Amino acid sequence: MADTVFIGMRTHNSAQTLDNSLKSIYAQDYPNLKIVIYDDCSSDSTMKKIKTWQKKFTDKNIDFDIVAGSNNVGCGKAFENLGRVVADKMNDKDIFVMLDSDDSFVSSKTVSQCVQQMNKTNANICIAGFQLQGDMNLVLNWDNGTPHNTLSHQLGSLSKSVSVEDVPEISSKADSIGWTKIVKGEIFKPYMQIFPQISKEMSVCEDFPSLAMFLFKKSKITGLKGNAYNYFKHTGSSTVQARPEDFSVIRIGFLKILQKMVKDNRDLFVPSAEKHINSFLETKYAVISQIVDKKSQQGYLHGYSKADFQNDFKRKIDCSLLRLCDRPGLLRQNTPKTTLDLSTNAKRNSLEK
Repeated sequence: MADTVFIGMRTHNSAQTLDNSLKSIYAQDYPNLKIVIYDDCSSDSTMKKIKTWQKKFTDKNIDFDIVAGSNNVGCGKAFENLGRVVADKMNDKDIFVMLDSDDSFVSSKTVSQCVQQMNKTNANICIAGFQLQGDMNLVLNWDNGTPHNTLSHQLGSLSKSVSVEDVPEISSKADSIGWTKIVKGEIFKPYMQIFPQISKEMSVCEDFPSLAMFLFKKSKITGLKGNAYNYFKHTGSSTVQARPEDFSVIRIGFLKILQKMVKDNRDLFVPSAEKHINSFLETKYAVISQIVDKKSQQGYLHGYSKADFQNDFKRKIDCSLLRLCDRPGLLRQNTPKTTLDLSTNAKRNSLEK
């Protein structure tokens, strides 16, 4: 039998977008799916729609579990609650796929293609790209309809999986793909074991700590050449309606959580883990600086500026080993560029055996 794929979804007042998301799951041709939905105390018709879809999936002999929160805990805590439920159900060979309730799979073959690529390359993590949809562009660079899959396509073109030490740029680029990671239980279960209890205020960017999954000693990473997700960006998104604390507290807070997870569980991670975290922090400092600057100009942040974010970052994060600038393209500009062309003997040995 094919390995079980758990598709996890968080919902909160998602009635307007939920049908499209669940329809894309229902259409998947993969033969062994299990659906787990965590509803974060919706007050609209979300739960009614979930139960309607539950019957459809059950009639198709697909397990469909609903976990109903007793009070609203926010997006970040909802992921934590969902993740712990799924991790408890998984074995090491099972696979976890995250799909937000306003996103969808690109085709009916998306899950099958991801699993096939993981099996072909003996990987336990697959990075999959997305294409942007909705009525809003991303703050930086990507317009509606633009595919975003450069790293996943490059990794998917290799003949076998890699580690983050083989391809160091994964640590600075992979998170820009957000939660478009497909992860086996042997990675996701230990990740959830070290993921800390978080507070309700930690409501966005809970994907930042997921870099830790790439840094596990046992991580074997591949990519999908095509796009897997339609990423729906709309005016109601929590990341659009930004507040100063989303940057001064939450994003910086999740970066600190990542640092602490690796520091407190050092034996689980590759020897170069701290170097990769530093690269990630440098990238986030630059990217978020630009996001804050643009959102401030758009009038969302009311008195909170790029300089304020940068001061908060330097005050709360240990920057002693970081080289910080506020333009992503200038980061580590004097450092030899690492590519996926197998230019070093180590990569050649790793990838061409």
